Amino acid sequence: MTNEEARLEKARASAAQMRTMTDLLIPILLAAIVLPLIGELYLVTFEPEPWATEVGAPVAVLIKLISYAPALAAAAAVIVLRAVLFEYQEGRYLSAKASAAFQRAGYWALAAFLLKMFVVPIAVSLLGGQAFSWRFDPLDAALMAFALSVVMIGGVLEAAAAQLKSENDQIV
Repeated sequence: MTNEEARLEKARASAAQMRTMTDLLIPILLAAIVLPLIGELYLVTFEPEPWATEVGAPVAVLIKLISYAPALAAAAAVIVLRAVLFEYQEGRYLSAKASAAFQRAGYWALAAFLLKMFVVPIAVSLLGGQAFSWRFDPLDAALMAFALSVVMIGGVLEAAAAQLKSENDQIV
């Protein structure tokens, strides 16, 4: 086995390990988001705080659902990456499926950022949950940079996969 073949096999093994870890962590991630959401929905419905009583149970439930949307979008980004890891595990590093999934993960992460920064504060204030407050912290900047980088890398991988397919089609 050549050095290059050994490196490729090591990359495939790493992708398989990450895929297994992702398969184990996705349910935990979803539970970490959904279980508190269920608890908060119960509280605003059956034991409402004064703000929830003021806006009413249906609006309070909607506010809670909207406020969890960024976390759900970020979880979707992680779930979409599972397809990338599967392709890498199979040794298809420049497949159209892997690059498209990588790009979709970036879009989900970008959606999480936009939801957190703009949609949630505006929607919650319009629904009467609280006064509009817009906060931007370093983690938000990092999330935006990460999301845009993943989208860009996915686009580059997609172009490379298309070019490789075109070259292979010309050979055949």
